[in-house]
Amino acid sequence: MNNPPSKPRKFGRLIGYGVGDFGLNIYWQTVSIFLLFWYTEVAGIDPRIAGTIFFIGMAWDAISDPIIASLSERVTTRMGTYRPFLLFGSLFTALFFIFLFWVPPFEDFVKIGFLVATCLLFRTAYTIVAIPYSAMASRISYDSKERADFSGSRMFFGFSALVLISMLLWPSVDYFESISGSQSKAFQITAAIGGIIATLALWLCFANTRELPLPNKTVQSDKVWQGIWKNIVSNRALRILLIVIMLNTAAGSALNLTLMYYIKANADVFGRTEVLLTFFALSAAVSVPFWTYLIRVLGRRKLWIGTSLIYFVTGMFLLMGPDITLSNLPIINGSANIPVHIMIFMALGAAHAIIFWALVPDCVEYGQRDSGYRSEAGVYGSALISQKLTGGIMALMIGFVISSFGVTEEASVTAEHGEKFKNFIAICPPLLMLLTTIPIMMLPMDRDAHRKLIGQLE
Repeated sequence: MNNPPSKPRKFGRLIGYGVGDFGLNIYWQTVSIFLLFWYTEVAGIDPRIAGTIFFIGMAWDAISDPIIASLSERVTTRMGTYRPFLLFGSLFTALFFIFLFWVPPFEDFVKIGFLVATCLLFRTAYTIVAIPYSAMASRISYDSKERADFSGSRMFFGFSALVLISMLLWPSVDYFESISGSQSKAFQITAAIGGIIATLALWLCFANTRELPLPNKTVQSDKVWQGIWKNIVSNRALRILLIVIMLNTAAGSALNLTLMYYIKANADVFGRTEVLLTFFALSAAVSVPFWTYLIRVLGRRKLWIGTSLIYFVTGMFLLMGPDITLSNLPIINGSANIPVHIMIFMALGAAHAIIFWALVPDCVEYGQRDSGYRSEAGVYGSALISQKLTGGIMALMIGFVISSFGVTEEASVTAEHGEKFKNFIAICPPLLMLLTTIPIMMLPMDRDAHRKLIGQLE
């Protein structure tokens, strides 16, 4: 290796890499939490069709992600391999994000066709930036502990973006709707502001990150799908991690895609939407330093198992009893009652996100040892295929679940649907998170083994 495998950690490097996820999560969190709700409540389409559009977009991601990953790892410029994508791709992502929230002036199949088209254009542009950003984690450090710190940094900034969205999206929409008289235009103006902020964050990441040279004698795959297939076949750690990814993604999708409906169904009890969402996001963001510290103390496996068990127990308490809320807090001034179980779910989800993005880059070296060549595209491509396909399938299923609850294009969500959404959130995500503990116990990855592996590769 031309440079030492582990450079001394610097606060600036952590901030420089993490701020990129602030920009990406302005897009990701908005789409994950609001898009399905926007399709049904603003664009006015049936939940089953909305879920299908969401599935088509995620299925397209599963195809385009590994292709972009494979192409990007072959780029060689004086700016690096992955960094140029952050500089140039961010502009197109912002543009198509605005069109994503456009209600076309058409009806029936033509309208749906335009919504599908804008969804695919945005997801393609997002992929061109997000995949290189994630893969860059395997180049900015070769040390397992340091990678966990970088993962913690990106999750802190990612959930900070969620705080910003939760706090300002609805007030921004309401403000611009009062000016323009159109909720659709208000969403587009808000999306434009979000796109500008995201682009600036990605440019800051580009300016404040550097990529390390590859290990000496590194051999890379020369075919798009070769690295993915060989990594899955030969890399046992990756195969097990893919199962964890699918279960974790299913749990997160089940919560995120129904959260807005759950809040709206309980609007008389919970109060202002932006206050609730802000508290949910804060519970995740402020917990990130705590989880990052615990990863160093307990290790990734123990922390994942412990937080998953707490997640399940929280769901069972919700199922068997009433909503437990925080009310009459000085900061709230009686404007909202915050459901505690959702805050716990969000905080635990932050721990899982940190561990997940710390484990994925380590799989690159395990695959390099087992297959004989290094394929960052193979590891990230297979991980993202699992994540996107699972998320798409869950969106499709949840669209039908929401419809079965009685929410249609003619009938919006009301208080009568509150108990149904509560039971779904209490059962589905916690049960899926409990199931993740089985493969995580089988995962053959730890810090000492990875450190030895790096030494062997040198």
